[in-house]
Amino acid sequence: MSSAAGGLRPYGPDDEVAEHEYVLGLYRVPVKMRTGRKAGPAPRSGRLEAWVDGGALRAVLRRLGARALPTLARYEPDLDFSSRIGRPSMAGLVREVERVDLTRLPAAEREVLSLLLGWGRRSLAEDGALRIEIDAGQ
Repeated sequence: MSSAAGGLRPYGPDDEVAEHEYVLGLYRVPVKMRTGRKAGPAPRSGRLEAWVDGGALRAVLRRLGARALPTLARYEPDLDFSSRIGRPSMAGLVREVERVDLTRLPAAEREVLSLLLGWGRRSLAEDGALRIEIDAGQ
């Protein structure tokens, strides 16, 4: 199966997104629990990073299917324009992507799964303060 998907590229507010592309974003959200953080201002909430996937997320879901990546398949933005993966689903996402043999995937698909895996691990380490958003674009 060949992939015509492009690779990741940074996304800015004025960038255009093609119909087959998704915008992947990492967001910090306010957390109201005690975290053991040192004194000082809380980290600012909002978008930390955003990337356009070049169609790679759709391609990897088509290649591997919902059985291999059920969390990503469940958050398909075409069903609901925009989806945020929060703390309850983050551990599942990380486990699913860790089971995928990334070396066998085309570069663009490997790149998008590696990005999501890194974000998922970071979110778990920050104890629920981060969310991943998958957006069907504007």
